[in-house]
Amino acid sequence: MQSRLTWLVFAILAVGIMSIGIVGCGGDTEEESAEKPTESSSTTSSAETTVAARPPIDFDAEKAAIQEVYSAFYAAFNDEDIPGIQETFETSKIQFGTIFAGNEPVPIAIGWNNVKTNILGLWEGIGTKGAKWGRDDKLADFWIGYKGSKIEAAAIGYNCYKGSFPGETHLYLIKDPKDGWKIHELDSSTENNLGIFGFHKGKPRIQEFTRVTREKEKV
Repeated sequence: MQSRLTWLVFAILAVGIMSIGIVGCGGDTEEESAEKPTESSSTTSSAETTVAARPPIDFDAEKAAIQEVYSAFYAAFNDEDIPGIQETFETSKIQFGTIFAGNEPVPIAIGWNNVKTNILGLWEGIGTKGAKWGRDDKLADFWIGYKGSKIEAAAIGYNCYKGSFPGETHLYLIKDPKDGWKIHELDSSTENNLGIFGFHKGKPRIQEFTRVTREKEKV
């Protein structure tokens, strides 16, 4: 009798332990399934936020705005108007250069103080005094796209400093949410130097311009 009672107790304990294990496993499954929708909804929300932060680009409007900035620079340079030039530049990062002598290209100046000195030197230098940006202020080729949440662009005008012939001006710009488009890089090459520094056959000197023209479609 005592032996049967002992076996009965063992059997009850075994059933109890198994029941606890089953309930525990069921609880874990429910928690996991409850967490999955939360993770999915979070991912969807993040994707929607990213898309909302980068609306479609109005390429015609942006091209017109970039042209306006370059025309302002062009006019200010030929009027020897330093404040007017400064208004078109992102002064903390501006890079500026000109190439009009194949053996002695003017090095790229970096930062507004250096760029200003460079430009003043062109206006007053021996052999460059009074030289203008020619032949017109028109930009012909544009590459425009997103860089993070901002829009960046590269552009080419078939004009140049100290020449009434079709050299090349290379531009790199970023659109600031408050101030609009600003020039971050500008380099100019006369026609006789395009084989060395031009866009089609040469190697442009400014890096961000080069990167954008390689990464993005021309618009």
